Amino acid sequence: MSLNEARTAELYRVMIRIRTFENAVRRLTKEGKIPARFGLYTGQEAVAAGVSVHLRKGDQIGSTHRALGHLIAKGCDLDKLMAELMGKETGFNHGKAGPYHTFDPSVGALGANGIVGGSVPMTAGYALADQLKTKRNVAVSYFGEGGSNQGGVQETLNLAACWKLPIVFVCENSSPEVQRMLGHEIDYPQLSIDKVSLRAKNYAMPGSTHIGWDIAEVYKASGKAIRRARAGKGPTLLEFKVHQLEGNLEGHLESNEKERQWDPIDILKQKIPRKVDELIRAEEAAKVQKAVDFALKSPEPTLDEAYACVYKEVD
Repeated sequence: MSLNEARTAELYRVMIRIRTFENAVRRLTKEGKIPARFGLYTGQEAVAAGVSVHLRKGDQIGSTHRALGHLIAKGCDLDKLMAELMGKETGFNHGKAGPYHTFDPSVGALGANGIVGGSVPMTAGYALADQLKTKRNVAVSYFGEGGSNQGGVQETLNLAACWKLPIVFVCENSSPEVQRMLGHEIDYPQLSIDKVSLRAKNYAMPGSTHIGWDIAEVYKASGKAIRRARAGKGPTLLEFKVHQLEGNLEGHLESNEKERQWDPIDILKQKIPRKVDELIRAEEAAKVQKAVDFALKSPEPTLDEAYACVYKEVD
């Protein structure tokens, strides 16, 4: 699967949308407009864009505590997303979820998760439901290299393989890059292997490791895995090496200029005509500004809203 000019521009637009939105979030957080401190997706945009371009509206994703890129790439409403981050009544979850647990069922974005690896078993549940209902939907479960060590993640990989669930596991591995950005060496490594994808063979499923800042490689690998899952042939474990260009948590570290050589947007920009680039950036900036204005003007939830939409009443 090669990328033509139109598809390349489409992917570039999604990546610019994520980066532009997150830059606004970074600014609003520093201004105190967003009452939270959380990890952003800067530098990993090629993964979310390259995976989601193969997904349909009815397909589901389970995300992480670094969820904005996944949500935006899946097509969620920017106005409601920004309002949720600000804790406003007009947000997806009426301001209750914030950055770590927001979700948009209308586009199949069924849950960010503040627990490392916590969304992986949940996403397998979506895949099982699709399988039992004989739908041709696919679920994608995102997690990081730290989450890959969780027992629940390993159990889910096993069950998914046993039941041939229509799911693709996407591990975004930033471990070596984070260590360098922190400026010190770690004496106790998180992984006993250099590739998370090697664990796939233990569960008799395909697994492979790829460069996560190369949009063409992400596009090709994820397309193959998603087609396989949709055809009923079971799960795949994909690992993408990525660089977190702005540090692990917003406000924790400043940008590391040495990492900029792996910026997926700068790399893809070389293939985009200048006028197309300028148009995309202007259009996406306008969309994000609209979301900011919407959120700023939205009302704060009332105190009694704390008890609304928490439990489902059953007769």
